[in-house]
Amino acid sequence: MARKFHNPEEELFLRVKAIMVLRVVFLTGFIALIIPFQQRFDIAANVVPLSVVIGSAYLLTGIYALLLKFWKPAFSASVQLAGDLVIVGGIIYTTGGIHSPFSFLFLFVIIATSVVLSQAACYLVASGASITYGLLIDLEYFSVIHPVQLFQESSASFESGYVFYIIFLNIASFYSVAYLSSILSNRLRIMREELAMASMDLRELQAFHSSVVQDMGNGLLTTDLEGNITSLNQAAEDITGFQIEDCLGQCAGTILEIPSFRKFLQDPESARLPMEIEDTCKRRDNRQIIIRMKISRFSGHGLPVKGYICVFEDLTEVKEIQDKYYQAQQLAAVGRFSAGLAHEIRNPLASLSGSIQVLSKGLVLTNSYRKLMEIVLKEADRLNLILTEFLNYSQPKKNNKALVDLTQIIRDRLTLLRNSEEYHPSIEITFETSEDHIIIDSDEEQIKQLVWNLCINAMQAMPMGGQLNISLVRHDGETNSEAPGVELTVQDQGCGIPKDQLEKVFDPFYTTKENGVGLGLANVYQIVQQSGGDIKVESGENKGARFTVKFPLPDPQPRTNREYSAAE
Repeated sequence: MARKFHNPEEELFLRVKAIMVLRVVFLTGFIALIIPFQQRFDIAANVVPLSVVIGSAYLLTGIYALLLKFWKPAFSASVQLAGDLVIVGGIIYTTGGIHSPFSFLFLFVIIATSVVLSQAACYLVASGASITYGLLIDLEYFSVIHPVQLFQESSASFESGYVFYIIFLNIASFYSVAYLSSILSNRLRIMREELAMASMDLRELQAFHSSVVQDMGNGLLTTDLEGNITSLNQAAEDITGFQIEDCLGQCAGTILEIPSFRKFLQDPESARLPMEIEDTCKRRDNRQIIIRMKISRFSGHGLPVKGYICVFEDLTEVKEIQDKYYQAQQLAAVGRFSAGLAHEIRNPLASLSGSIQVLSKGLVLTNSYRKLMEIVLKEADRLNLILTEFLNYSQPKKNNKALVDLTQIIRDRLTLLRNSEEYHPSIEITFETSEDHIIIDSDEEQIKQLVWNLCINAMQAMPMGGQLNISLVRHDGETNSEAPGVELTVQDQGCGIPKDQLEKVFDPFYTTKENGVGLGLANVYQIVQQSGGDIKVESGENKGARFTVKFPLPDPQPRTNREYSAAE
């Protein structure tokens, strides 16, 4: 447990209380010392003045205790030390004056001053002790006062020079003790402050070290020379799945089940440190992860090795991202190759189609051969359509955004749909919109392609006829519970999409139609992503399909650099 250091006021307050306690202990010990003398030398009459002084000292101590809460510590210490000078002077007076053996008590007052007050205060108390002691001796010398002789009176005479020697010796001792005690006390105070600062720095360093170790992203594990775990940080717990209470004292090889790491623990002396290991590891939940670890020695500067430090990280997600990146690069390369191949096929296909059309007009063919010629032309057109859709998907055009009227685009597309080969009278098309003109910020050609693909896909899903419902709604996000945006819904009553296939409908080349290519919805998804929107599909087998496209609202600020393409 860290030691608690008080502020200077609290520290001084505690020292003043300690001096009060020591004063009481000293007075009690002084009484216990005087009692044997009283019984042995029969000095009962002379003890009364001394008893009055000691009783006064007890009384003053009680007053100090009562007023301690109301006085500042420095002021209380000054008053008590001044009172101690008077008490010591009274003790000297009642124990023989110049013949009293208790003049050394002034030294304790000076030492106490060095403990609670400044260096200057020590010299002031030493001066006060010198004045008090000298005044007592002078008054006794001039017979102004007559001290109480508690002990047998000495034969030393004032005229012999003894009195001056005693005064000089005591005053010299007062100032000497003041000098030494103040230096020692000041040095002790400095050492305490330095110790407090060092302790504070140590606690901050420990807290910093603990924070760095516990909050670092990499796992940190330390072992002794035998390979037993001595510490583990939070990241190591998260990576391995083991708690610290389950790991301490256990072999590190049982926590990190890496063959090369276990081999190192069996013979660490032969290993060249620091060393790096990258291998698979089994977590506590038996899940395999990829670990990269760096092992180094744990020792102080110039000290023997105490153990080993293992810093490791989980590379599983990084490896997965790298694999996906390599796959994406391979797919991109295949896509570029496929796009080039499709482009090269398209040119001779156009030549073949044109040549067959010329031959069909210039040759006289029977009905069967003419029918075969028509099949060839139809399939050539179908191949050309497939190549066109593939090129549109693999090489998307630059998104030229502008403010476009989505309502008018849908109306134009529906007019074309009703005149297309895919449409038959058994299909009923309805269009509902909340406003006559709903504006979005997107590429007009791409939006036309999106609407066309969704509607064609819906009509192809209803070979026996049905209802195709198209709705367009603008949500401002103020009066509606819906998020802000423009919502386009295309719903059919066709065969529907099985639930287990809903996640695949936007994948390229995925189709459930007999003659389908699987690029129509893939192109729709790509266009929606480029427009910053979102698309969802809801369906079930034989329940029709509902495609919902959400476009963001356009920027309310006017755009001077974009063309407003709306058919009024």
